[in-house]
Amino acid sequence: MRATSINELKKFEIFSSLNDEELKRFRPHLFRRTYKKNQLLFMEGDPRERIYLLLDGYVKLERTNRETTNLYLDYVKPNDLFPYGGLFHDDFYHYSAMALTDISVYYIPVRFFEDFVKNSKEQLLYIIQRLSKILEHHEIRLETITTNNAKERVELAVSYLVKYYGVREGNHVVLDIPMTLTEIAKLSGASRETVSHVFRELKSENLLYNDFKQIVIYDKDYFLQKLQ
Repeated sequence: MRATSINELKKFEIFSSLNDEELKRFRPHLFRRTYKKNQLLFMEGDPRERIYLLLDGYVKLERTNRETTNLYLDYVKPNDLFPYGGLFHDDFYHYSAMALTDISVYYIPVRFFEDFVKNSKEQLLYIIQRLSKILEHHEIRLETITTNNAKERVELAVSYLVKYYGVREGNHVVLDIPMTLTEIAKLSGASRETVSHVFRELKSENLLYNDFKQIVIYDKDYFLQKLQ
């Protein structure tokens, strides 16, 4: 479905420096679509034809090998653009994208988007800064899988989620992303059984609470200090 309004584009930082006339150039190239939870947007190896703008919900970016071992794992939250991997260079997607929840997106043809950005210093600078942030995220993520202590890997994975997806609600912090124990097992490189055991310990120490809906952090500082 072709989008009929460009107002929502202003919510995306990459477009924040554009005026209304510049934004109107996107109108003929901007399309809106919804995806249901667990629906694939694209798969690794598909032609890189679209850039997506996530309006609401969460998307998981994932790459695995033949043994289904995670080689790459990341999450996209609302008002962000994806994928950054392959911009201006690759013909195919590096990884798969799946709707972690029901989502709404805009998509833009890659060729139009890249041609537009190439002629805008502000957009190029934003992409460089965003790639730097993504690199920082993955440097932190590496800490969650390089330690031999499985409990420490699980706690570091939770710490990463608190830092980047934690939202304060009263005296607590809630992870503003649907996160199951199975998903944390992938994130930490631990078994689901290990994650379940660690979570029981953390709950008994009154550090967090989780159910099938959400994870609530009672002691944010306990987790954030692990990333220092």
